[in-house]
Formats: sequence, C-alpha cells, structure tokens
Amino acid sequence: MDFPYGKAPLAILILALISGASLWLSANRASSQPKPDIVFATFEKNHAEAYRQALPEFERKYNCKVQIQVVQQQALQNRLQSALLVGADVPDMVELLDGTMGTFTKGPIEDVGFVDLTARVHETGLWDRLVTSRFSKWSSRGHIFALPHDVHPVMLLYRRDLIEQLGIDVTKLTTWDEFTRVGRKVVADSTRTGGVVDHYMIDLQSDGSDYLRILLLQRGGRMFDDSGICCFDDELTADVVCWYVKAMFGPTRIGTPCGWGQNLARAMIDGVCLFYVCPDWRTMQITADIPSLSGKLALIPLPAWEEGGRRTTTWGGTGLAITKPCRNTDLAWKLAMHLYYDKDQLGARFKITNIVPPLKDAWNQPEFNEPRPFFSNQKIGLEYAALAPQVPAEQVNAYQQHANGKMAEAFLNAADYYKAHGEEGLRDCVRAELKRSADYMREVMARNVFLKEQQVPTAK
Repeated sequence: MDFPYGKAPLAILILALISGASLWLSANRASSQPKPDIVFATFEKNHAEAYRQALPEFERKYNCKVQIQVVQQQALQNRLQSALLVGADVPDMVELLDGTMGTFTKGPIEDVGFVDLTARVHETGLWDRLVTSRFSKWSSRGHIFALPHDVHPVMLLYRRDLIEQLGIDVTKLTTWDEFTRVGRKVVADSTRTGGVVDHYMIDLQSDGSDYLRILLLQRGGRMFDDSGICCFDDELTADVVCWYVKAMFGPTRIGTPCGWGQNLARAMIDGVCLFYVCPDWRTMQITADIPSLSGKLALIPLPAWEEGGRRTTTWGGTGLAITKPCRNTDLAWKLAMHLYYDKDQLGARFKITNIVPPLKDAWNQPEFNEPRPFFSNQKIGLEYAALAPQVPAEQVNAYQQHANGKMAEAFLNAADYYKAHGEEGLRDCVRAELKRSADYMREVMARNVFLKEQQVPTAK
C-alpha cells in the first residue's frame, strides 16, 4: 500500500519512530539502573581517566558506585554556580580550576555551596602531611572549601645544547640580576645587522599576564592580603614591574613572547629563546608536542630575587570540593582521600603527568627518582619535589581576574612611559600606576560587605 504523502515523508516517519523507540528504551534502561552513590564532575579528561582506573578498588571496599563526569571547565563553573544558587541538582564532588574558588565564596561564608573541610583537614592530620601553602588557593576567610590536587612548582627550562655552545654556566644564574646581565650579553652578541636577534634570553609575555603575577609571588609579594584586600601597590610589586618592563622593552631587553601551541614549538626548535618558564605540568606538554627536542633540554631552579632567596614560584592548580547537597559526605571524603592522597597511586600518576602532588610522603615513590632522557637524564621528579616546600601561598578571591587586568594595565602604562622616557622616573611612574589600579580595586571590593569580615588564619 502506498503512503499518500510519498516515499520521502514515509522514510522520515519510519526513522522518527525508530529513533523515538530507541530513546524510550535507553531512558528506561537508564532509569532501571541504580543511581550512583557519588557523582564526581571534573573538567580534565586526563584526571578522569586516572580516577576511573582507581575506582574499582574503592567501589569494592565500600560497596558503592561512583560516576565520573567530564564537563568543559567554563560550563562546569557557570552551571554549578547557577545550580547551587537555585537549589538544582549538582554533583556530589567537583574539581575546580585555579582562580575559580572566589566565584563561589563571594557572599557570606554560610552561603558557600561547598562543605567546609577545615575541621576534617586538621583532625585527620592532613594539614601536616601536605604542602600547606596549597590550601590558601582553596580557602576563604579562614575556611578551607577544597583539597589541593597539586603543587605546580616552577623551574626554568632551557636549550642545553645552545647554552653549551654559547659557553653559559647555568649554575651561576642564581639571581635575576645575574640572569639579566648574561641575557643582555646574549642579545647583544646575537643581534645581526638590521636589528634581527637570533637568541633572546627568555620567553616572556608582552603584557605581563600570568608571568608578572607568578614572579610577584616569587618575590614575596601578592595580589591580596590575608583579609582579601587588594595590596599590589607596594615596593615588592614595583620591583617586579620595573624589572619586567626593562626585560621586555628598550635597550635592556632580554625577552620576547614565543606564544603557545605551534608557535611556541617552532620558537623552541629555532632557539628564539634560550630559557622558558616551566611549571611541572608544562614538561609533559613539551614532551608530547616537541619530540624533536628530546635530549636537548634541561631544567634549573628559577633565579632568586636576592642571593639565597626563593628559587621557585607556582603557576596553576586544581582543587576538589564536596558540595553541600552531597548525599554522603563521609563517603565523598573517603573517595577524595583515595583519589588524591593514596601515595601508592601517586608515583604511577606522576610518571604519566609530571605533576607533583602535595602529599609529601608520595615524593619517595620510585617514579620520582627516575632519570628522564628527554630532559638530559635529569631526575625531574626529585628536582621539582625539592622545590615544592618553597612554593608561596596565594590568596585568591572573586576579584582575581579583575585585579589581574588592572595590574596588567599598570604594567602596560609603565612600559609606554619607559619606551618614551627611558629609565629616569620609571619607578615613580610604576608606583603611581600601581596605586591608581589598586585604589580602584579597593573601591570596587569595598562594595562587597561580606569580604570585609576578618580573615582567620587556616593554620592551628
């Protein structure tokens, strides 16, 4: 019998019926399956894969079912924030990206949508077992709302083969003053007719951006004080901004931006820069993206701002929070301990990620002691771990991105001054620009009465 509307509509109708039936069957199968005891959402698929491998043991031990969900980072943050505000369904546990905790702690402490973990951290002895500076990223007004996944100490990666050809002794690059002196000679000696430079000393971002902030942390400065108030208009910040301006512009220039991704890979292969700011996580990216440099790279600690000073800083981070609607907080805590702080898992995980965990006991695992041929057979696990206790604490709040932008504005205005007037008056210009930017941020932040509450130290 012919379909009165023709063969094409008939085919569409049949497909629609089949699709509808398939969806109905899938929905029925899903509804018939037991709900997981814990739903854990993360933005990082590599994390999720590692966690899935660790789940069977946990599920057998506690007779439970855990579901891992991977959600794009921005979507996870925005949807989670909205869902917590309106009381909609949320995961029991979530991984958060560095800098995002302030989004969830902008209001009163009692309205934060995450479980306050402060008491558990101290009562279980976790505070003493971890690199304690990492808790500051996941705290607000003395309350810990997430557990640190990593430490992310920073070293300098360098083209060992080119450094040896140029006769540079990296063991003497112990301060930024000495690093700068050598860098100026490198740039001068490699500048060809017409001003083309074969080798800059270091890859730096032209707008300051992340690099300015992490160098400020190394210097001992910070964006916000313990009370969450903007405080980057001090002499330590002026030191870093003046150094950075002169390192990137004018006759004292030693740096140039190499970019990211393919641009960075090409620049590293060509030797555009000799040194690169390198947190632990970046070593794995470079290993995967630029295999042709295997054996030509090595790492040294950052130069200190003062002789004998801190030789590292930190860049990035991930934290694990338990939401208040979680159906079983005790089980979620046990899962967090299993996934984050089971040292028997962390050695193997380091080998495939190069990310140093904050659990100090884990650094004794054999994988940290393995030489890496890609990095000239250095034992990079031991070297990054040795720097981890020096990693500075960083206060983060809801105004982090805004403050970063205002400090970058001050930096760029100072750079314009330097290009027009040279070094004379530069520091006064930097001071004025930093004060203007910080005053603006303090005015904006003063409108939030909740952040005026006294900050209580997280340590006992």
